[in-house]
Amino acid sequence: MKGKRVMAVALSAALLGTAAGVMAGCNDGGDKLIYWVFDRDMAQQVRDYYATEERNLGYEIEIETVPLESMLTRLDNALRTGTNLPDVVALEAESFKKYIDEGAQFLEPLDEYKDLTANMYDYTVEAATGPDGHLYALATNVTPGVFAYRRSMAEAVFGTDDPEEIHKHFDTWEYFLESARTLKNFTEGDYPEGIKVISSYMDIGKVFCGSRTQGWVDENDRLVIDASLTDGEYSMMEVAKTLQTEDLSHETTSGDGTYYSDVWDNKVFGFFQATWGLNTNLKNNCTDSSGEITSDGDWAIIPGPAAYFEGGTYHVVIKGTKWLDEAKEFVKFFSTDETYLKNWAKEHGDFMNNKEYMQDLVEDETANNAFLGGQNPYSIFIEQAEKINGEIITRYDSEINSTFEAWATNYAELDGKAPTIAEAVAQFKNAVAASLTSITVEIGR
Repeated sequence: MKGKRVMAVALSAALLGTAAGVMAGCNDGGDKLIYWVFDRDMAQQVRDYYATEERNLGYEIEIETVPLESMLTRLDNALRTGTNLPDVVALEAESFKKYIDEGAQFLEPLDEYKDLTANMYDYTVEAATGPDGHLYALATNVTPGVFAYRRSMAEAVFGTDDPEEIHKHFDTWEYFLESARTLKNFTEGDYPEGIKVISSYMDIGKVFCGSRTQGWVDENDRLVIDASLTDGEYSMMEVAKTLQTEDLSHETTSGDGTYYSDVWDNKVFGFFQATWGLNTNLKNNCTDSSGEITSDGDWAIIPGPAAYFEGGTYHVVIKGTKWLDEAKEFVKFFSTDETYLKNWAKEHGDFMNNKEYMQDLVEDETANNAFLGGQNPYSIFIEQAEKINGEIITRYDSEINSTFEAWATNYAELDGKAPTIAEAVAQFKNAVAASLTSITVEIGR
């Protein structure tokens, strides 16, 4: 259910013309339904909830965990040749859209499940619907983002750890930067060197990219740069520069060793995380290797300065599978089964794609999160999920997000590559034009 930044592999002309290869039926797994997934937790949920002795499916499911950075290349190659294909694939939200757009060639329609989508978040259904009107995927989870912070640091610096009060200090980018300066200048008690507001200053990239009002391309496949990224004192590029030049972040790289050690160490106040990241990135890294230092239970969440989303998991059925009924039932289960959705949410702090079931958890004390100091996160998850703008999702998101963040970093670090926003944007456009020839880039504007 993760949402890592990876470069999308463009569908080649050869791939787009290989429907016949796909139709050849390509599961070489014999009597096993083959499932490709990019996350070990997702593989485990099949074992825990679906392929169990109690359910007695009558057939085996072969689960293959394919690293996210390899998934697209491998799937594209299999679709191109029509061999060694899985039956069901879990696709990550930032790169799945290209398959939906070409769904008629590569995927089995799931139109019989449209009536079951009424309780799902609309943006997940819209994103999973192809240009031909067919439904080609079902989303398992919804991934609004939040700002997670250390309760002990909040108490020391702001005099309270209460989420409602702390949110007042971080509910706009202006207040976020003011509070970051307050944290840096706080050198009392356990914090003689001050506190960094976040570990990696470019973590704001996922917030800005996930909260835009315009997607990267318009209806005519022309590149669009949302004003929130480049215009004004509190645009992404200016906020990034402020965090970097004023030494307000720890200047790590998201996902490296120091970034994760900042989860348990006494240096960083908070992290921008999607719902799945609270468990995967924070809880799983909140204790040092000796087991003696931990931040477990010292966290809380607030909405933060902008409503955003990051990641998500969409299940699709590959066209031509000989396990069509079983594959469809598999996909249906992981988006509609009440026991699975509620229990997985409570066990892993995740937020699933069913409004009714998630609303039930708001008043469910068993859904209180010990890692978050007993906070029940579901009212905030719901509030943020309702603000997700699915219209910004395009087939180009993975590559263009990564490219833009690279040039925003160049600008923030003022290393001579892009000393002004205008130059950074021009270089970004040139990079997009060179790598994505299928979209129109107006270099001079």
